[in-house]
Amino acid sequence: LNGALMPLDYSKWKKIEVSDDEDDTHPNIHTPSLFRWRHQARLERMAEAKEQREKLSEERLINERRVQDIDEKLKSLSVDDKERMKLELEMNELKKQEEEFLKKEKELEDNEQKAPWNIDTIGHEKFSSSRVNKISDQKAEPPKLSEEEENARMVGFFFRL
Repeated sequence: LNGALMPLDYSKWKKIEVSDDEDDTHPNIHTPSLFRWRHQARLERMAEAKEQREKLSEERLINERRVQDIDEKLKSLSVDDKERMKLELEMNELKKQEEEFLKKEKELEDNEQKAPWNIDTIGHEKFSSSRVNKISDQKAEPPKLSEEEENARMVGFFFRL
């Protein structure tokens, strides 16, 4: 029923936090300060999300290195049975941690996709190209002609066509 009334789906633009000028603020609130606070809060949220991603990737890298070390020790023939059991238990624990890391990454990715767009995230530069014109040598100026010579040149040009 709703689709029949609305030929266009405007739900895409529901979550965009770009236009601050449409917000009505109370007359006693200093509007530029409010916008500045909102911007600061948005930057803090973005920094926190970035920090979480970096921390997660760092922990995952440490976990992967530990898995490689244990795997190498297990492949070596000089490990006795008791040590092998400890390493296998630790390997199982590390596999569980890896699954938790994958869940956390998925959760962070979902949160990132669900986050509303804002002025900082609405567009990304695909490529950048800067061109600077080089100063070329000065062109030789045509010789100054007298008024009669200029007139004769113009008449010759137009009547030749």
